[in-house]
Amino acid sequence: MIVSDTAVKNSTTVYVLAVLLIIFGVYCYQALPRESEPDITIPNVFISTEYKGVSPTDIETAITIEIEKKLKGLEGLKKIESVSSEGKSMINVEFVTGTDIDKALQDVKDKVDEAKGDLPNDLEDDPSVFEINLSQMPIIVFSLSGTCGLSCLKDIADDLQDEIEALPGVMEVEVNGGLEREIRVEVVPEKLSYYGLTISNLQNAVQSENRNTSGGAIRLGNGRYQLRVPGEFATPEEIYGLVIGTHKGEPVYLKDVAQVVDGFKEETSISRLNGRDAVNLAIKKRSGENIITISRDVAKIVEKERQHWPQGTEITKVLDKSRDIEVMIADLENNILTGLVLVLVVIFLSMGIRNAILVSLAIPFSMLISFIVLYAMGVTLNMVVLFSLTLALGMLVDNAIVIIENTYRFMQQGASRVDAAMRATSEVAWPVIGSTVTTLAAFFPMLFWPGIMGEFMRFLPITLIVTLSSSLFVALVINPAMASIHMKVKGAADTSGLSMEEISAAVDKPAKIEGFWMTTYSRSLARALEKPWSVLALSFCGLILMFEAWLLVIGLVKPVEFFPEIDPKGFYVNIETPEGADLDFIDRIIARVERAVAGAGDDPGITPLAALAPKEYSTPKGREYFGPSDLKNVKDVYMQGVISAGGGSAFSANSPNHVGVRFLELEERSENSHDTVNTIRERVRDIPGGKITIAKEEEGPPTGAPINLEISGPDFEVLGRIAKEVRDALSLIPYVEDIQDDYVEGIPSVQVNVDRQKAALFGLTTDMIGFALKSAYNGLNVSSFRQGDDDYDITLQLREADRRVVDVLHELLLPTPSGETVPLSTVATVTFAGTIGDINRINNERVVTVKANIEETKTTGPVVRQEAAKFIDRMHLPAGYSMKFTGEQDEQKESEDFLSKAFMVALLLIFLVLVAMFNSVSQPFIIMTSVILSLGGAFLGMAVFRAPFGIIMTGVGVISLAGVVVNNAIVLLDYTNKLRERGHALKDAVIAAGATRLRPVLLTAITTILGLIPMVTGVSYDFHTWSIAWVSESSMWWKSMANVVIFGLFMATFLTLIVVPTLYYLVARFADNRQHVGRYIRNAYWKPYAVLAGESRPEEDK
Repeated sequence: MIVSDTAVKNSTTVYVLAVLLIIFGVYCYQALPRESEPDITIPNVFISTEYKGVSPTDIETAITIEIEKKLKGLEGLKKIESVSSEGKSMINVEFVTGTDIDKALQDVKDKVDEAKGDLPNDLEDDPSVFEINLSQMPIIVFSLSGTCGLSCLKDIADDLQDEIEALPGVMEVEVNGGLEREIRVEVVPEKLSYYGLTISNLQNAVQSENRNTSGGAIRLGNGRYQLRVPGEFATPEEIYGLVIGTHKGEPVYLKDVAQVVDGFKEETSISRLNGRDAVNLAIKKRSGENIITISRDVAKIVEKERQHWPQGTEITKVLDKSRDIEVMIADLENNILTGLVLVLVVIFLSMGIRNAILVSLAIPFSMLISFIVLYAMGVTLNMVVLFSLTLALGMLVDNAIVIIENTYRFMQQGASRVDAAMRATSEVAWPVIGSTVTTLAAFFPMLFWPGIMGEFMRFLPITLIVTLSSSLFVALVINPAMASIHMKVKGAADTSGLSMEEISAAVDKPAKIEGFWMTTYSRSLARALEKPWSVLALSFCGLILMFEAWLLVIGLVKPVEFFPEIDPKGFYVNIETPEGADLDFIDRIIARVERAVAGAGDDPGITPLAALAPKEYSTPKGREYFGPSDLKNVKDVYMQGVISAGGGSAFSANSPNHVGVRFLELEERSENSHDTVNTIRERVRDIPGGKITIAKEEEGPPTGAPINLEISGPDFEVLGRIAKEVRDALSLIPYVEDIQDDYVEGIPSVQVNVDRQKAALFGLTTDMIGFALKSAYNGLNVSSFRQGDDDYDITLQLREADRRVVDVLHELLLPTPSGETVPLSTVATVTFAGTIGDINRINNERVVTVKANIEETKTTGPVVRQEAAKFIDRMHLPAGYSMKFTGEQDEQKESEDFLSKAFMVALLLIFLVLVAMFNSVSQPFIIMTSVILSLGGAFLGMAVFRAPFGIIMTGVGVISLAGVVVNNAIVLLDYTNKLRERGHALKDAVIAAGATRLRPVLLTAITTILGLIPMVTGVSYDFHTWSIAWVSESSMWWKSMANVVIFGLFMATFLTLIVVPTLYYLVARFADNRQHVGRYIRNAYWKPYAVLAGESRPEEDK
């Protein structure tokens, strides 16, 4: 072949190229950004609008619906979801996959700008429009705790925030919890009434006095001086002396009608870590930045800053995704080194240490080339890319084994190094290229995987295509060049005295059948050829039996799963409190959950600090540690409580009010994490005061709840009743847990009913009255107080005692445009009423969603949804109401449809490549039959490990298997054809080809299987600590996919060595017999007719 021949003839150039590849490859590997999850773009744009103190119903009509009207007709729009809660509107605009998110974001901003004219005039801020990227979720979460107080902890957190945000790779740092200083002007309504003043008078006075004013410049002599009027408050006490009006000719000072409090903002959130008050910092990185580098830089800042903290201050990592990616990278490096060792051992036993090194070089060189290409493409090193590299690891040496083994055989039969390298590579070059192209063809359809799942998984085919293409380059260029210099064989044939033609003829002969394995195999294949139909029948019976075995073991009980159920690293106890609950109420419920997690009972006298006091334990390996719970797996317990929390993020497992539980590292756990989760689920199940559910911390793209039912219709109360019926039905299904809905019962409200006619007489409008009420009760940020480099809000509002009394409303004075004041009771009446809670809408319809988790160690989502559908079908919905499964169901159906099509397209592409290679239909058909039969091995693997068919992982594994299985069959049949062309009889050619290719077939299968075994067992050798690692977190995620490939390839090896030659023999014999029959017919019946016999008519003598 031209490429390999050129490489052999220019081996020095190849060596220089190899050195360059090492240098650039190592650099690119070090420079590749590290991320725990792929940097995928979620096709969602969010619109958040705050309108403090306004009920959900009014939020819906005044903000949500007005914005939704403008969003109709957006290009690529898929769905609009919204939540109208107290004081806030949140709209989620989902676009179809593949939409240019930057353009979509700008389109949404334009539509929101159009809607601004229809929104309330007294919005404090414009609607916020933003997108979410999974890579921008928090990568590190710190919890600060200590004895210095929440105000002190907040100051420490703010300082850390400034330092960390200065790092170039950090996008932002969010600080939650703690006490924030505030200068609060608390107004006494009786005194305001006495002096005939309004809150607006105080607002104008503070704003106009607390500012530095420039008076221009003044020229004195030869100099020019700035003229300034400094007016900013130096101390909070200066606010007392402000004149806010006059009364009976005397000035009225602010101190006459209000008091100034230098205190803290009203707490709207609380945090604790293991029972101690805490402040949390959530660090988010910029897209494409290296998570490990950022983590190390943050650690340096924390180490430097903690030297200045008060004694007793502790900082704890409750989330660290950099560790996850470090573990994955360590797994990859260990797998690469383990693969190298295994290849060296396997090839050494077959062809000696020198040739083993030549083959094993394919692994590092292919990896280094892949790192260069991935770096150039802007791909990050994440969990999907890392697994793809591990999956490819066993296949990287396949091409090298075929090339080196064939070169080795040529040299054994007498060829020189250079001649053997060129001729051996040329002989198998096209089969090697064809086998690689068929493997790439199997992965190619996965590039078009739709949806978020496709965005997440598309890095698998990208990485595999790059890596396997690199291995082909190494096999055709680097391996032949190095083999031509370094290869050495034992027992080479004596060619002294032979001519080049005689040597060439000897080299073209198939391998001599000798040795135990080759002799045994040849005899077995000869017997199979004697009874080909029996062999085929047994193969198909084996496929059916393995499928039946899987059904009996697990398939009938747990046939299908969406994503693999892995041991969680932690989980959340989510608490949904009644609408309008204050922070004290929320804290009491969360404290009960903390006591339950700690195993301290439900005695209110036991504080969370006492319940979660450290308890001494030891890990299975003997390491002593302290845990906050009676359950040994628990490492840390942290909580967060928030007023007016809403529903939280659609892409996060935790709700705003939650208790988070972190587990020990996988190898240190004393029991399965699922058992710990189930124990705590039972403890918190009956805690009153809120809806309590469990959410495990999961990796991968967001897919929604296993059971997610959307009920839509016009009347919210009717939706609530239907939701209750659905909850009752789901509770009857085994293994269904954490059933909840987002219907919020009606909450009490105080309504101020404005008499528009009376208000108009004084020049007042509903908006003006509403703004005055919000200013008085929710507070109005009127200015800021500067001290050093810090700014603190100056807030104006009624005293807390007056804000808790409704009667004060009647006497509240309202400013009129004419400058007069009017009591609220003159233009409005105050009544008590009820209102609904959060209002959810999907595509302009009100919706209540019922969600539930399932015990996935006992059953799967598809099985439970099928049972749930039976209950739902028996329900009679009122006219105008509908119900459907969404969430995980949508993603599952989309992935099912795609993967089934992708498998068929992959088979078609493989078939087309094979037809082009062999210029035949029958031989590709033989190879494709082996692909179908290899599925028996996949079912056997699932039966052995009691695994259901994973729609994602097993589906991708089957597609991968289809690409791998054909490789050895291609090389085998290609050589069989060559032997027949050289004059060998059919049966002799089949047996000789099988015997000749026995060693490369076994070697490629063994190396691929051994490369994937650590992913299935979790056991590998840790070259960083020089010890055996008995568990692996990444293997739990990818186990089902590797399992299918291993057992399928094991079955495919038998098929390649026995069934494929047998089927080839059967088809070829049939073709030969057909030719014999045709020849016989022509000779017996058509001979008298020269034209029919294919002969020309002889010319007559003239």
